[in-house]
This record gives sequence, structure tokens and C-alpha cells, in this order.
Amino acid sequence: MGKAFSSCRMRKSIRSNRALLSFENVQNEAAPLKYYLPNFISDTDIMVILHFLDRYLFQSNFNAPIEELLLDGKFKVLDVCCGAGTWLLDMASVYKSSNFFGIDLCSVFPTEIKPHNVEFVQGDILEGLPFEDNTFDFVHQGNMVEIFTLGQWRFITMELIRVCKPGGYIEFTEPELGNNPGPILSKFYDALIKLSESRNVKIRMYENLINILDSIPMVQNVESEIKSTILGSKRGGNAGHEYLEVHNGYFLNVPMPETMCKFMGLTEEQYFEMFYEAKKEVLDGIAPKCEVYRIWCQKRFEED
Repeated sequence: MGKAFSSCRMRKSIRSNRALLSFENVQNEAAPLKYYLPNFISDTDIMVILHFLDRYLFQSNFNAPIEELLLDGKFKVLDVCCGAGTWLLDMASVYKSSNFFGIDLCSVFPTEIKPHNVEFVQGDILEGLPFEDNTFDFVHQGNMVEIFTLGQWRFITMELIRVCKPGGYIEFTEPELGNNPGPILSKFYDALIKLSESRNVKIRMYENLINILDSIPMVQNVESEIKSTILGSKRGGNAGHEYLEVHNGYFLNVPMPETMCKFMGLTEEQYFEMFYEAKKEVLDGIAPKCEVYRIWCQKRFEED
């Protein structure tokens, strides 16, 4: 879903990330998996849940070919718009010899209890990153698709490339609005797309982001991967169930109902009644396919 409401407001409810990073397998999987879904939906913030869902779908925290370099150590990683630092804390707990840095507009990341190899900085990406050129080996950003306008995305992408070392990698992980929703849910999706476009925000950013990267001479080897699940447990299993929880929270948490009511010409009562009909539609099996994509590229060496 992304961060349609204020990202600062959303992040204030995040619980201790150290507790979230250790959980037991609660699933019976047919094939062996490296990562499983945690069972703490009701007690966590949407953005924390999205991190673990992304990791589960891709069975990794990244797609760029950097695993061996992370294990070798002295690798510098930056997470832009890091929120409470869930992705960073997860990465730092695995790759203890590498160094991880996070930056976010809101200071909701842990300041006292954190791994020795993690540092957080408060700052606004739209004002430029407070780092020198060619500082990091890997630059990551995720779940920001509904925050920035199309024009801002190009500036942000250039900043991520600027602070990345030649030969290093830049990677984005973002959700796509579900495809083929039922007739009731489609009304919410159509309204959301129009509402976002009124702010010059593109919810479906996959092709736009690919085009931005392809147009920048400083990067090469632009690659992508898309993972998907069906919304709801009836057809989507555990991942579909947890995406449904995120999906419902997204449309029902303040201030989304008030904003959507005005845009759709509905009273609050009508909005909630209509949404619960859409939820029933999903539970009955008329559910969209939810997609998450990763796009990564390499910064060219200066002599290229």
C-alpha cells in the first residue's frame, strides 16, 4: 500500500524492533524457506508488517548481487526513508561486519538500544542527502510510492545515485495497487488512483521508475523482479491474509476515511458500509492480485 497517510504519524506506533526481529515459524510450508511470516499483525505498525511481507515474498531483504560483499564486511549500506529502521535492524543482525546507516524525516528510530553497526540520521531526502558523493556501497529505499510526486522521484533517484560508490548498487522495493479487484473494491481503487493523481502522485510507479533509471547515464544493468499473492487467505494463504490486514488498515485508519469520503462523495457511514462490502467480496474469493516489485541497478564506474 505504501505510506499514503503521514509517514511520521504512522511510525509513532511502532513497537520495539528488537522484539520483532525474533519470531518463531507459525506456518507449515511445503518447500523449505529461509524466511517465514511473523504472527504479530494486530500489534504492529503497517510499515513493519510490510517489511516482513516483502522479505517473505522475495525470501531476502535485497536482490542486488551484494551478499558476499556484505559477509566480507566493511560494506556501507544506506536506507533512505528508513522509518523505525526495521529493514536496517534486520540486515545488521545478519551482516554484523558491515555498517548500516538510516535517514528519515521523523526521528522514530531507536537511539539507545541498537546494534553497534547501525547509525541513524534525521534528515529530509527532498532537501538532499547529508552525505558526500560516493559514500555507500549499497543504497536502499522502500515503500514510499505514495509519498512522492513524479518530479520528486527523479530528484530522489539522482540523490541515491550520487551518494552511491561507483560499482555500487541502488535498489527500490515498492508495492503495486492490486490488479483485477472485484466490482466494489474497484471503486475504492479507482478513487484512490484519481486522488493520488490530483497530487501528481503515481501509485503504479513500476514503469515510471524503470524509465527514470533507464534515462540516467550514470547507471547500468537495470533489473527488476515482481512477486505476487492474492489478497485474502482464501486464495492467497498466509501472505494473502496478512496483506488483507494491511489493506484494511490502510483504508480504515485515520485520516484515509475522511479524505476518501470527500473525494467519493460519501458520508462516513456510507464509506464504512461500502468498504465492509468490499472486504466481504475479498473473503468470498473475488480478490485482486497484490504485487511487490524490486528494481535495482549498478552505478557505473567513472571510466565507463
